[in-house]
Amino acid sequence: MNPADREHLRLSLLRFLAENPTRWGFNAALLLQMARNEGQRAANREDIVAELEYLADKKLVAPVQKQISPENRAWRITAEGRDHLAQIAE
Repeated sequence: MNPADREHLRLSLLRFLAENPTRWGFNAALLLQMARNEGQRAANREDIVAELEYLADKKLVAPVQKQISPENRAWRITAEGRDHLAQIAE
């Protein structure tokens, strides 16, 4: 992926997570499917996880702490992530 594709994927992931009003988040498989439905055919599961970890390091998303099946990682957007999206929309 080139830098422009990566930036587009990061913004898409934030937008997808912002559309989920639950505290349970979305897993990488679902986020990959959503990205591909949006036309990001070059993305793969490793890209999704890597970008989610980058966004988590930036405190824009957070991993969901699951007691059941913790191996099925999921993420949710944070307040900082919502603020970031709002700034971009302005």
